[in-house]
Amino acid sequence: MKPMSRPFARLSDTALVLLLLALIAVLTAGLLLLSIGLVFEFSGPMAPGVAAGDVPLGGLHLEAAEQAVDQGWNSGRALLLSDGQRTASLTPLDLGLWVDPQATAWRAYQVGRGQNRWPERLRAYLQPNQATIVMPVVVFSPERAREGLQAAASQFGYAPVDASVAFEDGHWRAVPGQNGAALDIEATLEKLQADPLAALLSGRLEVVLTPVAPRVSDVSSLIERLEAQTSQPLRVHAYDPISDETLEWVLTAEDYGPWIRVQGETDLALDPAGLRAYLDELQPSLSGGRSFGRVLDEEDLTARWQSGQPVRVILRRPPTTYTIQPGDTLLRIAWETGIPYWKILQANPGLNPDALTVGQALTIPSQSDMLPLDVAWGKRIVISISAQRMWVYEDGRQIAEHVISTGMDRSPTQPGVFQVQTHEVSAYASVWDLTMPHFMGIYEAWPGFMNGIHGLPTLSNGRQLWGSVLGRPASYGCIILPLDAAEQLFYWAEEGTVVEITR
Repeated sequence: MKPMSRPFARLSDTALVLLLLALIAVLTAGLLLLSIGLVFEFSGPMAPGVAAGDVPLGGLHLEAAEQAVDQGWNSGRALLLSDGQRTASLTPLDLGLWVDPQATAWRAYQVGRGQNRWPERLRAYLQPNQATIVMPVVVFSPERAREGLQAAASQFGYAPVDASVAFEDGHWRAVPGQNGAALDIEATLEKLQADPLAALLSGRLEVVLTPVAPRVSDVSSLIERLEAQTSQPLRVHAYDPISDETLEWVLTAEDYGPWIRVQGETDLALDPAGLRAYLDELQPSLSGGRSFGRVLDEEDLTARWQSGQPVRVILRRPPTTYTIQPGDTLLRIAWETGIPYWKILQANPGLNPDALTVGQALTIPSQSDMLPLDVAWGKRIVISISAQRMWVYEDGRQIAEHVISTGMDRSPTQPGVFQVQTHEVSAYASVWDLTMPHFMGIYEAWPGFMNGIHGLPTLSNGRQLWGSVLGRPASYGCIILPLDAAEQLFYWAEEGTVVEITR
């Protein structure tokens, strides 16, 4: 037999080679693990694929990762608040949410460096496209969150609807009130505090609403009273103080019913806005370009309605134009239009009163501008320059007549419609050294100089003027009365009383 030593020798060589190769592989893997470990332990960047939530941090050094966390979570992010219908966008800081950049970056930095470092390191390098997510470290401030919710509260919920009344088919019915809703700050704050991270990660927070009851929930007890109250009409009187004309409108419940508002559960009121809207609709029907001005009884609208008294409104006149005719002077135009000379000059900048151009159109201010005060309803003084007489009216009835003196030719009294604007028991005119008893200013003859109505004046030496010439023009523009008549008129004519001066 042949010896068996050679085949065993060949087998030993093969095993040796395989063993050597295995040893090389182990050494290579060890070196790889060692190099990975050294990279992680000593080079400093984040593991590939690591992210703080949705903010990628892989490969960043710690300081850069902190900046990325701060930018991604604290500066570049919004949190949407919603109540199911309305939304508001706030920053996380508005709601007391702040991601700690250092703590979060350090948490991400620990990937591959913690207890499971070797599996994490191998996965990071062998599967770099597979993200490793760490949660951001959230710091929550309830005080700051409360402030943010308080600031946003007005954007959520809806107002309650008070009970009201409705006029339908000739009858009134009660409309019940409806609850509203408001942001429940404390409940929303508690919800946010329970899981601030969840709100931050989702970018949305469903706020909590609380019911808000209406101030008035049931007005059924008012219906019977309302039926009785609205059985009478509401009258509106519009007065034109220029023409002394009163227009009347009679409104039924169908007209003014929508203006009725419930106050408390037992009171009714008329909304002035309803009257104003009604007047706006009526305005195109007024003649002469007139418009509705001040509602004298706006604050007392409900009281006048309930007492059956008319609601009083003042009519206003529009500005007009005047075309200059041959022979016209500005003084004559002032007399024709009832507007003082200086007011016409003011309304026509650049006008030379000494060089009027025939055919030129002048702007004439509104006659209503001469009535700056609320009209004293029912009182009117009428003065005739040609007749040198004054008539005093109250509620359309003449209560007095006086002989007067108006301005002389070189200082005439201005025709027009004016108002009692001032009262002085004793006024002094230094220009003429006159003391004027019971003086009532009615218009500015020029800026700062008021013409008015007063009793017979006296000079500083005690001499009384014009007592013997009453009935003829004699004054410097004012209207002169006997002393007793001036005193009576002074206390009767309140400020706002209309004074009509005719030629």
